[in-house]
Amino acid sequence: MSDTIGQPGEDFLVLDDVHTHFDMGRNLLTRESKGVVKAVDGVSLSIKQGEILGLVGESGCGKSTLSRTILQLIRPTSGKVWFRGQELTAMSDAEVRRERIEFQMIFQDPYASLNPRMTVLDTLSEAVRTRHPELKGDALRARVAELLRTVGLNPAHMKRYPHEFSGGQRQRVAIARALAPEPKLIIADEPVSALDVSIQSQILNLLKRLVRELGLTMIFISHDLSVVRYISDRIAVMYLGRIIELGSAEDIIDHPLHLYTKALMSAIPEPDPRAERVRERIVLRGDPPSPLNPPQGCNFWPRSPVPHDDRMKEVEPPFEQMQPNHWVAACPFCVSSPA
Repeated sequence: MSDTIGQPGEDFLVLDDVHTHFDMGRNLLTRESKGVVKAVDGVSLSIKQGEILGLVGESGCGKSTLSRTILQLIRPTSGKVWFRGQELTAMSDAEVRRERIEFQMIFQDPYASLNPRMTVLDTLSEAVRTRHPELKGDALRARVAELLRTVGLNPAHMKRYPHEFSGGQRQRVAIARALAPEPKLIIADEPVSALDVSIQSQILNLLKRLVRELGLTMIFISHDLSVVRYISDRIAVMYLGRIIELGSAEDIIDHPLHLYTKALMSAIPEPDPRAERVRERIVLRGDPPSPLNPPQGCNFWPRSPVPHDDRMKEVEPPFEQMQPNHWVAACPFCVSSPA
């Protein structure tokens, strides 16, 4: 096992060289293979208990597939996933279902993820009873009321339906539902991107408070670096199915080493118009390559704006520690020396 990812018995969650590929099948006429989509292509990392790990990257880079692989909603093609010292990838489907109570997801669109025909009381009661099937009647209602107060909602509204709440309130209901089974790990997949900016900060502050007070561990997925910077302890930058940079939020935002991370940072708008005018932007070439036919070697070379030679196309860069707790895919054409 690589030294970069920690050890299964020590870290809360460990991914060891995880690949999740999707076979596209065969052409009906020629019977030739349509290829394989390499959605997650060799991810290794570890997460400590109580940590918030931000996972960022462009749409289609594999963030959501990676989260579903962690939860074993999608079984990886190869590699191992360890959760609290147990190898999830070695478990049967029945064993995984029993373990899945320990991790929950918060989705991007709370209206789509909540059953419109169920009241908040019904939705949360169902989730509570996955952990405590013995709860009924007043005890169950009391637990639902406690969950609503925890996320900042009035328990008197528990008999309302999802359409009777605002977008921010619906997301609070979705968060309460994720908390109801008393999980240890929460994966938040773009939980604020569908909300107004004025509401986003409230939800982010709520999530930070819940992690701190309830001792949760969280993976926060987003394409918005400014949001990830605010909430995360560490940030992993994903590109075309691979983690290309991993470090503390401060290091990734203020001292990025990989050219792709620098390009993402240069795309964040500056509130000061004068600073925006003089700021250097890094413009990448073209569009992200298809995961159906990813580039060989350093998978960033087709979009690199800097001169490079064939070595970039031939050798996959190793994931190396360039500074204390700051790891990067060490392509010599993409990575700058630490300051």
